[in-house]
Amino acid sequence: MIINGEEQYVITLIMAAGKGTRMKSDKSKLVHKIFDKELVKRVVELANDIGSDDIVAVVGYLKEQVIDVLKDSVKYAYQEELLGTGHAVMQATEYLKNIKGKVVILYGDVPAIRKETLETLIEKSVRDKEYATLLTAIYENPTGYGRIIRDVGGNIKAIVEEKDADINQKQVKEINSGIYCFDIEELVDALQYIKPNNAQGEYYLTDVIKIMNDKGLKTGAVIVEDNTEILGVNDRKQLEQLTSILQKRINEMHMKNGVTIESSNTTYIHDNVKIGRDTVIHPNTVIKSGAVIGDNCEIGPFAFIGEDTIIKDNTVIKEFEKIK
Repeated sequence: MIINGEEQYVITLIMAAGKGTRMKSDKSKLVHKIFDKELVKRVVELANDIGSDDIVAVVGYLKEQVIDVLKDSVKYAYQEELLGTGHAVMQATEYLKNIKGKVVILYGDVPAIRKETLETLIEKSVRDKEYATLLTAIYENPTGYGRIIRDVGGNIKAIVEEKDADINQKQVKEINSGIYCFDIEELVDALQYIKPNNAQGEYYLTDVIKIMNDKGLKTGAVIVEDNTEILGVNDRKQLEQLTSILQKRINEMHMKNGVTIESSNTTYIHDNVKIGRDTVIHPNTVIKSGAVIGDNCEIGPFAFIGEDTIIKDNTVIKEFEKIK
């Protein structure tokens, strides 16, 4: 990968071992879909989009289902016991040892991060020579999130999880998203020193920040501009919420490119759809992935455009019409 004009090795680790019991499902939550695409597959595509030199998925619970979706598009590490995020990264150290570069940590149930956000994170880490660069966010109500603790100069001292935070720390509004860019060598070294000395009895990846600071290594952060990018999926309600967020994002992209969408809330345009200028999409229309619609078309209402369908310029797709 070329970053700031220099060749930089970047590997992405995707945490994909969690149980997701709140989904109330016999399936891994990571294989549930938004617009016909599995959550974990969306994250792998994001890792590819940023130009990752290698991608490793750390799998565990119902790992066969995740592997069946991703197949040989990634390498795999296995977390048999779910002992925390730090423990998950430890399982992937075989891919990190004796390698120089950056490692990006993503999560298989956080599918809405923008490519540009991760590129900014990596570029800052390289440009500012940071050994750990965090993606953080500002929340008015930060309950449940790990807090970013800074010193008087604004440097990050540590991340304190909610259950371990004192009264003053709980007032901090800057939170940890869980997305990181680490120097590979220093991360591998720091993992040796994290201990499960916390309320959960887990190996926290967040402890790496304090370990690095204690060594005098520079750390930093990028504050995400849109907090919806870091939302995860833990239950069906959150799955619906993320679907709505991506629906709005996709529709806004098409409208900026010259497409009229009469009712964004009832129009469902999947990924990788191309729509020409001055085309009008009437309410309650579904357009599947890979479809290509020409200029000055009229679609719907209640129309269905199937996957990979090609519609020529100036075409009218009538009410309730299905094109497959």
